[in-house]
Amino acid sequence: MQASVKIMDIDVDMLSNDVFIKKINEYLTQDKLQVILFASTELLNRAVEEEEYRKYVDMAELFLPGEEALLSAHHADVLKAGDMVVSCKSFGLVLEKLKKEDRSIYIVSKSDNDVEVLKGYCKRMQPELRIVGSCTYDESLDDAAVVNEINSHIPDILLVDLKTGEQEKWIMEHASQLNARLCIAIGGVANLIMAQEKKIPLWVQKLHLSGLYHKLVREQSVKKDFRARIFRKKVAQYNNQIEEQNQKDDSK
Repeated sequence: MQASVKIMDIDVDMLSNDVFIKKINEYLTQDKLQVILFASTELLNRAVEEEEYRKYVDMAELFLPGEEALLSAHHADVLKAGDMVVSCKSFGLVLEKLKKEDRSIYIVSKSDNDVEVLKGYCKRMQPELRIVGSCTYDESLDDAAVVNEINSHIPDILLVDLKTGEQEKWIMEHASQLNARLCIAIGGVANLIMAQEKKIPLWVQKLHLSGLYHKLVREQSVKKDFRARIFRKKVAQYNNQIEEQNQKDDSK
């Protein structure tokens, strides 16, 4: 199943995990680079408010919900139960179901630690996947050198985790130069993946603070629910404004 939902006038693609996995395996047989953006609430807000980011969203082959908060007004729990893509966690399912054809991945992230976490995640989800290279990116780096470094490895998949805005601009400005089959962007929502890799630090265990650690993790979950409520309210306000404007236009 594939369709889309409009969230504040932006089309967000909706498809089942099975269809998503099938599409990924198809993209990996093509020579043209396909870009998939996993959207955060921040990216959607930017796309609504700034034409530049809306243009980047429109350029993507798939614009998928990267976090459940994005679907807070669309019964995310029901969609999740129906095995639909509701967050970037579906990337893990893709890796598990990747056709075993000596596939490779190159990782670009914003810190050395995040690069290592993502490497561990990718290998855990798909042990046969080859990690051919990585880059800790910041704006001081020469973009041409970064592109050349990526292209020298000819990766099947380019996984990008950069700051929202910076990430989409960098990908779309260099897409025609990248020698890869698929680019998957998780910046802004990568914490959902990284959280699965977090282990209780040894020093926390030695100080017998595991209970406090788990409490802090639960508090993060509460904050996520709070963000979802805030975003749902913002969507409702946006829809009301559009409806009011339409009514004014009809009365003229």
